[in-house]
Amino acid sequence: MTVAEPQTRRSVLRVRPGQFVVTPSIHQITTRALRYLHSGFSIHLRGPAGTGKTTLAMHLANCLARPVMLIFGDDDFTSSDLIGSQSGYTHKKLMDNYIHSVLKVEDELKHNWVDSRLTMACREGFTLVYDEFNRSRPEVNNVLLSALEEKILTLPPSSNQPEYL
Repeated sequence: MTVAEPQTRRSVLRVRPGQFVVTPSIHQITTRALRYLHSGFSIHLRGPAGTGKTTLAMHLANCLARPVMLIFGDDDFTSSDLIGSQSGYTHKKLMDNYIHSVLKVEDELKHNWVDSRLTMACREGFTLVYDEFNRSRPEVNNVLLSALEEKILTLPPSSNQPEYL
């Protein structure tokens, strides 16, 4: 078991069973959705606002007994809000004076990559609930195409991370 970084722990929701009313139609939808999820397919819940789509998604995550990564889409959402971005640099300087007349200096400068919620969900196997998906611009959601269809998340090239998850 790996210990999550502090940022990851704040972003992950643990769904606990609560007061969820299960009617025959909700039971039918839940059973059907769980069949798709267990078969490796993603699901897209749609309907009018306020009908309980997000609550149902949280209920499904509870049925799967998996933590939830929740994302809210809006017009200002960018691809880096989904996958992450470069954030600052790490500078490392090593001075070796093993032999007193020889000075060896090594400098290393590398970008720091910070995962965002989609990348964390893919790395850790969390259930991703993307609320208000339709409020995000289409070019932002393009990153989801390969993640949902081929089960591959393509990341920008970097020296300290793989390019694919």
